[in-house]
Amino acid sequence: MFEAQSKHRMGLLLWMSHPTWPSFVWQTYDYDLEPTAAYFGAKKASEPLHIQWYPLTDDVEVVNYSAGKATGLTVQAEILNLDGSVPWQKTTTTDSTEDSVTTPIRIEYPSSGLTAVHFIRLNLQRGGETVSENFYWRGLEDGNFRALRDLPKVTLEASTRVERQSSRWVLITALSNSGRQPALMVRVKAIREKSGDRILPALYSDNYIALMPGEKRTIQTELEDADTRGERPRIVIEGFNLAGVSEK
Repeated sequence: MFEAQSKHRMGLLLWMSHPTWPSFVWQTYDYDLEPTAAYFGAKKASEPLHIQWYPLTDDVEVVNYSAGKATGLTVQAEILNLDGSVPWQKTTTTDSTEDSVTTPIRIEYPSSGLTAVHFIRLNLQRGGETVSENFYWRGLEDGNFRALRDLPKVTLEASTRVERQSSRWVLITALSNSGRQPALMVRVKAIREKSGDRILPALYSDNYIALMPGEKRTIQTELEDADTRGERPRIVIEGFNLAGVSEK
């Protein structure tokens, strides 16, 4: 929804951003203050400078809401198969002015060699630093993602640095996929070290991410000491096809 409104700027109303009772639809955060995957999708789509895929034309769009004039941007788009192989990729450069949408790349799908479900990964850099990235699932048959059921299980490597900062805790979690298969919907979760109970609310820099083979990501979690109820916080990791986590 947030990405679709970017070109015409007609405005967007999100009905019921949070429910007053347990629900599986609409909300960006739950009744217990847990942010859902929808929250992180909306957050990403609302970046001041954002890269996205427009599926009706297969254009890669650079959307500049409020980032001023951005020059010398590097745009990369690639298609990845279920095994992490890259049958197509393209890189170019572009400039972006504020309140604009540019289309520097059009995705071209190979006539053969694509798995039934594959992924589109986009990256936007300025001066070698990533300012926006995006990741989509796509099926050869529109809306058919059944092949994901057959994804092999993956074991991730992870380490978390825990720091107490006055009345707050900051946890930095480094994730790495050294296997040969993608890990989907990887989610970090703050809990109390002894009881294992959830710590709510907690603020995550990102969540529900995809990690392709060889990819590394870092997620920062912030929470109030009062919400730990006297216990040290720790991070547990879940995922769609996660077999386990090797913690360092």
